[in-house]
Amino acid sequence: MAGNLFIKKMKGQSLDSFVVALSDVIGCDRWELRESSNYAEDRYFRCSVLGVEIAASIADSSEFTEYDFSLWFEPIASYSAEKAFIDGLADCTARQLALNGYVTLRPHSDRKGSGGTTYRPSTAQDVSLRERIFIEEI
Repeated sequence: MAGNLFIKKMKGQSLDSFVVALSDVIGCDRWELRESSNYAEDRYFRCSVLGVEIAASIADSSEFTEYDFSLWFEPIASYSAEKAFIDGLADCTARQLALNGYVTLRPHSDRKGSGGTTYRPSTAQDVSLRERIFIEEI
């Protein structure tokens, strides 16, 4: 069981600078660069926190082509995490990314055409924290 997010980059942002920004956005600051032919550009970054491995990479979705980066959440092999926990973690991370200016998509499933939920920063001023994020089902 795993979860993933697709993120639109900030203007001119590279994967490397996105990963650096993640330290402040989600608090995971011990990223290591890994090489694998399973990822776009044959590389990705990995961080482990709270029994979950997070992989950050260039997005390569054939369905959500307008997104630049991908975050993938998966429980570390020695841990067992309920699907609801991973879903909640992906939702929380998407909200935090939106609060920091990123447009994020959380797919409903791995099946093509199943849609997803988008999280965007709201343009509303002087509103509650919850109202600073625009969430929409697609």
